[in-house]
Amino acid sequence: MQVVGAPELAFGRLLDPIDGLDNVLKEVESSPRLEQPRLLFLRFRQEEPELEALAELLTDLLVDYAIPLSKRQQANTAGISSITQGSTAMHVRLYREAKRLLIEYEKANQGRYGELGELLSYALAVHYLGAAQIGSKMALKTSQGMPVHGVDGLHVRANADGTVTFFVLESKVMPDATDASRDMVASISDYRADRSKKLNELRLVTDLSNLDALTGDQREAAKSFFNAYQGNGNHLKRRDVHVGSLVFSESAYQDRLPVDHEKPITIHEEHLEKLYKEKHSRFKANLERQAETKGLDLGHCIVFLVAVPDINELKSAFAGLNR
Repeated sequence: MQVVGAPELAFGRLLDPIDGLDNVLKEVESSPRLEQPRLLFLRFRQEEPELEALAELLTDLLVDYAIPLSKRQQANTAGISSITQGSTAMHVRLYREAKRLLIEYEKANQGRYGELGELLSYALAVHYLGAAQIGSKMALKTSQGMPVHGVDGLHVRANADGTVTFFVLESKVMPDATDASRDMVASISDYRADRSKKLNELRLVTDLSNLDALTGDQREAAKSFFNAYQGNGNHLKRRDVHVGSLVFSESAYQDRLPVDHEKPITIHEEHLEKLYKEKHSRFKANLERQAETKGLDLGHCIVFLVAVPDINELKSAFAGLNR
């Protein structure tokens, strides 16, 4: 039996807003909004990009991203149930567990340290798409030194028309935006051509996801959108959308204005945003050409380009906080 409103209530219970992301990332302002790709960039405090602040915010989100919701709920219950109602011992254990899931950072081999991008893609899906996480491949890891193959995250959002949107996340952290979008297009194209990969992700949703933190009718209603073989056909109301989160080193950060305290404090950020915005047509043309080459319809995709001064500096800052 379908429960009226249950999907909206269920998926809403899995969505925690991310406070503070707008303080460190900004979307380029344009009317209408720039699309395919959407342009995000690291903000400034005076003349300095907020690189350390972004690394700290992502560290704050690590447990929420990597640890299943049911285990986090157990930690919250343990803290409230303690004599002081303030014990954080189980939370600290979860943070240690989450850190162990990260690939060990090696400065000489920074290209392997792509999990920063997966964590950022989680934040973008929650914050910009209003999509609750239902699965993370990080939770499936068994070895710190080995990556887990497959998509980088699974998120879902209930829509007003009775459909749900299933967001399949693909992240890339590379020096060059063109290379990052090329790799993303190739990964998405391979996924869409392989039915077994799609079925495996659906298996993760029904068997190993945050949906198991729900109860009763809400859980069954939510899962019905991912089951083609049982239930009331709700899977026909599911839209599948790929979300590319591409973090790259943007050269415009090197075009620095001189410090001038007589001018508005925002001049450095506004200068970067102007230079970055001017490149959108080139980014868009590259993405469309790459998609055409692979036969990928970009209507199935939402692409974010996230500009930072240097991806290796960001990786190093994040790794330093999570040794």
